[in-house]
Amino acid sequence: MLSHKCFYQGRRVLVTGHTGFKGTWLCWLLSALGAEVYGYALPPCPGCLYETARPLVAGERLADIRDRVEVERALNQFRPDLIFHLAAHAYLDGSYEYPADIFQVNVMGTVGLLESIRQSGRRIPTVVVTSDKCYAQGLGGRPCREGDPFGAAEAYSTSKACQDLAAQCYRFSFPELPIATARASNTIGGGDFNKTRLIPHLLDCFSTGQPAMLRNPGFVRPWQYVLDVLWGYLTLGSALAEGTITGDTSFNFGPAPDGFQTVRRVAELLAAHFPGAEYELGTGGSSGETQLLRLDSGKAWKLLGWRALYTLEQTLAQAAAFQAGLAHTPTAQLCREQVRQYLDRTQEMAE
Repeated sequence: MLSHKCFYQGRRVLVTGHTGFKGTWLCWLLSALGAEVYGYALPPCPGCLYETARPLVAGERLADIRDRVEVERALNQFRPDLIFHLAAHAYLDGSYEYPADIFQVNVMGTVGLLESIRQSGRRIPTVVVTSDKCYAQGLGGRPCREGDPFGAAEAYSTSKACQDLAAQCYRFSFPELPIATARASNTIGGGDFNKTRLIPHLLDCFSTGQPAMLRNPGFVRPWQYVLDVLWGYLTLGSALAEGTITGDTSFNFGPAPDGFQTVRRVAELLAAHFPGAEYELGTGGSSGETQLLRLDSGKAWKLLGWRALYTLEQTLAQAAAFQAGLAHTPTAQLCREQVRQYLDRTQEMAE
């Protein structure tokens, strides 16, 4: 496991989507590593993690990723050394409410950013965060590898596949642009208040004594700690900037082997942290969702030296501790402490 303190110290890093759940944690992590962090995103939602934790950013532009004029202003103003592109419509349920918007943001927003970088004439290493949902079903239950075919049924997953293909197109068409794509799994961490997702729903119900509803209890997903995922992004970003990876720069970032579990098993493990927690079993949700999804992260381990550090039980314990801490501890302090714990663990692994 690599240490990134030396690489990111003093570097100007732009995070798009920095007001979102993963974007906020990434800002905290980069700040702890000594980076000069800049953000580009829509204004934060009331009560979200970014608004309550307020990570240190040197500058930000609150605008739509589809606005090319604003994107170009941000590039000129912040002059980043590295970009992590997280800005996206990230809600699968929106596939059935506003599919056109999802494609506009996830696909054309990405194309607009990459084109603005190209037009700037600057060499800015860019990590485009896509999703494990881009992979096609029907692989016989084996974990998805980077070379496997794409395919999806609903708008969100299809848009992430298109986003990934667009990034690959720019990488191959303009080799002077260092671009990589990161495909990660379901991330778990404190401060995710989007209750349409499983873990925030469970935490909200379990902490308030309400029964939770498991929409698809038998679905299998890769579940992993948000800081493990983000450490993968940072590892990929540094390798991209230093030119130590060539060819296909698409990488999976999945959990430790115990992280591939059913929705029901995740609920069981998390409920153990909340005495009296209850949940009910549903009969199924959106028809387009993949029932079995597993990721093979062997390429990331072989070429980047990255692997997940937290088991599923440790990950859920961190999320439960964060939830409990909200009652008496400032959110920023909770973020700072969990980032410190994570960096301590990466240092132990590097020694």
